[in-house]
Amino acid sequence: MKRRLSRRALLRGAGVCLALPWLESVSPRGARAGEPGAPKRFLLCTFPNGAPHHWWETAPAFGKTLRGADFKLPRVLEHFAPVKSKMLMISRLGNYTWSNEQAPYIEPSHSRCTAALSTCVDADRLGRAEGQDLGAWVGNGVSVDQLIVQKAGPEQATRIPSLQTGLGVKPGFFDERSYAYNQAISWKGPREPLKRSVNPKAVFDALVSAGAASAAPVPGLTAEQARIEAERRAAAEKSVIDAVLADANALMRRVGSEDRKIVQQYLDSLREIEKNVARVQAAIPANLGCAPIGEPGMVPEPPGPGEGLNENDSTEAGEYRHDDHANVMIDLIVMAIQCDVTRVVTHMLDDARSEFEYRCIPEDVRAKVGLEHNPASSLHFHASQHGPGYLDRATEGGRYRVVEESNLDFAAINCWLGQKTAQLAQRLDAIPEGDGTVLDHSVMVYMSEMRTHDHDAYDLPIVLLGGDGVFLNDAHVAYDAVGNDRQLRDLWFTILNQVYELGVGSFGDDLRGVPNALLEEILR
Repeated sequence: MKRRLSRRALLRGAGVCLALPWLESVSPRGARAGEPGAPKRFLLCTFPNGAPHHWWETAPAFGKTLRGADFKLPRVLEHFAPVKSKMLMISRLGNYTWSNEQAPYIEPSHSRCTAALSTCVDADRLGRAEGQDLGAWVGNGVSVDQLIVQKAGPEQATRIPSLQTGLGVKPGFFDERSYAYNQAISWKGPREPLKRSVNPKAVFDALVSAGAASAAPVPGLTAEQARIEAERRAAAEKSVIDAVLADANALMRRVGSEDRKIVQQYLDSLREIEKNVARVQAAIPANLGCAPIGEPGMVPEPPGPGEGLNENDSTEAGEYRHDDHANVMIDLIVMAIQCDVTRVVTHMLDDARSEFEYRCIPEDVRAKVGLEHNPASSLHFHASQHGPGYLDRATEGGRYRVVEESNLDFAAINCWLGQKTAQLAQRLDAIPEGDGTVLDHSVMVYMSEMRTHDHDAYDLPIVLLGGDGVFLNDAHVAYDAVGNDRQLRDLWFTILNQVYELGVGSFGDDLRGVPNALLEEILR
């Protein structure tokens, strides 16, 4: 009797259970994205230290919306041009109503604003209520991504419930708080932050090895046996593809010509990813690696001083290249989404209060913001945030007044971070699915935890891509000025209820006693 194929085919081998892209020729009749049970994906990509004034240079006036040809991309976001038609900018949203001060001026800001980004809860207030030393306290609310994991129905379950990734390899200072708030935006429970993995090999192993696929183990092997097989394969320098080659060849004989091309292209790209992972991983010290993330535990405090790699630092394994690291993490996120290993991803493009030096930024990216290429310049992120630049709290002509334009180092860093996020969005948009693309059927949010040079938590820089048919596209929506603005907690509330239909009654804290409300202006 022939084995029936599911649309989401698996290749199995010694220690490997590898999911393949969607194969149309073996899909159930009538199965399309957008129907009940179809994948609903959530990706949260964050950057620290806020944005330069350039971010809002094309923003509409308070309370206005620009659409289509009237919506112009600011120069720091020009890399999003290929997906502009699937993009929504949101301005004048704040995240400060959880603060005891009930004001948008939060200190210490790098720790508290990052802790509240995905929870809209004041971690300090929780620590004080427990009578704890705030320097050692680790506590928060449950983050929006983990609510999706915990409350979405079984049809949305995946072998890895959620994936936490990042690029931070030079830990910043922690504002006298636990580094859990510096290196985690995903909170499974009030005392359980899920640390991001910067280690490409660890992420790769989590995606393709049986040890990370506890919900779909390789037949006949325990998790420990699968782990041993994976170690043997690594020691022999064998590709994971070699382990599943027999199963792949059998599958190729049973599917149509178009699906054969998809499978072959996928296997070819997987080999390339493996090569890149090995090359990038060789330049990252072992002490920066994390365990596979199937069931991550509490984030411990790091031993010793907060030190890490910086661009152009060398190790015995070779030179660390930040751009290569960024690109391979994009490859891995795309693989995880395309193969339906996970549907929920949080990706930290850098740690909070980043002390990284962005020497990696190429000349063409610097040129977009008018910065001349100077090999001697360090482009130190936190220093540039506090370099020249001042956006007023006062308004002028329906916008916040720019007293002093932001320095170009800060703008160039922001532009490069946007380029990498746009790269990820375009990769997802290149994967056909049902009546659109994977990006169409995802909610992808790109944002920072604070506004700009001032560390304040109002008017956060926010971009939403895709939207699963729920949100406006090709538009820029601006809410009102601080005091009459709307809160980030309402964006998460809107996503939870309008996209995932979870019936969540409330999200985050508002010490004014104001209940959550949908952001109607961003809905179709």
